[in-house]
Amino acid sequence: MANRRLDLVLVNPGNRRQVFQALAADLAAIEPPVWAGLIATFIRARGFAVQIVDAEGEGLSVHETANRIIDMDPTLSSGHRLRPPTFRVHTKHAGGGELCTVLKERAPDLKTILVGGHVAALPERTLLEENVDFTCDGEGPHTILQLLQALINRETDLRKVGGLIFRNGGTIVRSGPAPLVKDLDVEMPGIAWDLLPMQNYRAHNWHCFGALVREPYASFYTTLGCPFRCSFCCIQSPFKTGESLMGLKAATNSYRMWKPKTIIAEIDKLVTEYGVRNIKIADELFVA
Repeated sequence: MANRRLDLVLVNPGNRRQVFQALAADLAAIEPPVWAGLIATFIRARGFAVQIVDAEGEGLSVHETANRIIDMDPTLSSGHRLRPPTFRVHTKHAGGGELCTVLKERAPDLKTILVGGHVAALPERTLLEENVDFTCDGEGPHTILQLLQALINRETDLRKVGGLIFRNGGTIVRSGPAPLVKDLDVEMPGIAWDLLPMQNYRAHNWHCFGALVREPYASFYTTLGCPFRCSFCCIQSPFKTGESLMGLKAATNSYRMWKPKTIIAEIDKLVTEYGVRNIKIADELFVA
């Protein structure tokens, strides 16, 4: 049976060794890429082949990350190009912009899209500043799904892809909004832990006063968004464009929750399959 071509590589960029230097080996925390894991679950459930490269978790340099992504191109294993390769980068960590530049220089046919809170807040500016093909002005899962389908089907009108910002000649084009994930428990029930280097994650030392050990470690969300409207906060930036499709007024924020049974199942998996004893719930509003 021929190897299946990879549809999507989700990349969590980083250059931990450069940022933390001597502290990177033992002291600095290493967080799992929650959004990469959630998007992987969402896309994989729809029949696509997905992998994650967690450069932050593995301590990869920009060039090591680029090598990994290029090596994962299925053209190297299947022997012929079936469909355009794509990948997604979250620009939260250092090295994201440099990684895009290196990839564009070494693999110019590789289609790249940036997503994340900063990108959603400034999608046109990000497209102008970074060496990338697409940016996303929403939370990401539906935009990536629609873009994958469009590239596979070789569609030329990418304005049909919700939440997408791209260049058309010298013009920047912004499509209509993409929907938010409505049913978190069904469509995105957990993080794709099996695609992550679980043995590498380590809690912040200030989470571990007393007898708690720092690893094995994991973090996840139990909610998305926020019902409040603080003027200084950017928590809603990935969600605002999609809220219009939910029928919400501009003055109303979305706030979605996973059911308790889904969260308990996630904890059970972390404990029984990965031996995790130290878990961070990363919600801004968990105690609310």
